[in-house]
Amino acid sequence: MRKMLAAVSRVLAGAAQKPASRVLVASRNFANDATFEIKKCDLHRLEEGPPVTTVLTREDGLKYYRMMQTVRRMELKADQLYKQKIIRGFCHLCDGQEACCVGLEAGINPTDHLITAYRAHGFTFTRGLSVREILAELTGRRGGCAKGKGGSMHMYAKNFYGGNGIVGAQVPLGAGIALACKYNGKDEVCLTLYGDGAANQ
Repeated sequence: MRKMLAAVSRVLAGAAQKPASRVLVASRNFANDATFEIKKCDLHRLEEGPPVTTVLTREDGLKYYRMMQTVRRMELKADQLYKQKIIRGFCHLCDGQEACCVGLEAGINPTDHLITAYRAHGFTFTRGLSVREILAELTGRRGGCAKGKGGSMHMYAKNFYGGNGIVGAQVPLGAGIALACKYNGKDEVCLTLYGDGAANQ
């Protein structure tokens, strides 16, 4: 207890020695939102591009951070379960790519569609499934999103058409989903994701 109080005392003593102007400026830097400038995009067959600035509120920032942390912890646990041979078969992890999952989800509506190939666990979470359902699927349990029969590459959620075991096979499926949205007159988009392995096929 004495060590902790001594440490707190040192920190407070250091803060007291700072000029008042520096302390005042530091206290003003705590805002509830932040504005970011976005690099202007080249346009193809568009008259108007996306906005060049965006605002992130404190609440949204914390929500996105918590989602990324949850995906990271889930993936690290899945890695551990795979190494313990509790997860059988393939286990394509997306740790280190959490911002992609969360950022894409932040940019679309819940009614929009998403399809990918490998590394789908994070997208499955951001589309609404719980960590419990995802880990149950990975470990072959009935409580999984595909009743434990799909594993790492075949997870599904509402408006999420899962991973795909064939490299690049999700691209024509995504085009079909987008065509169905257009045909039915729905104001929805379909994000079709693929990696560098499918890019050259």
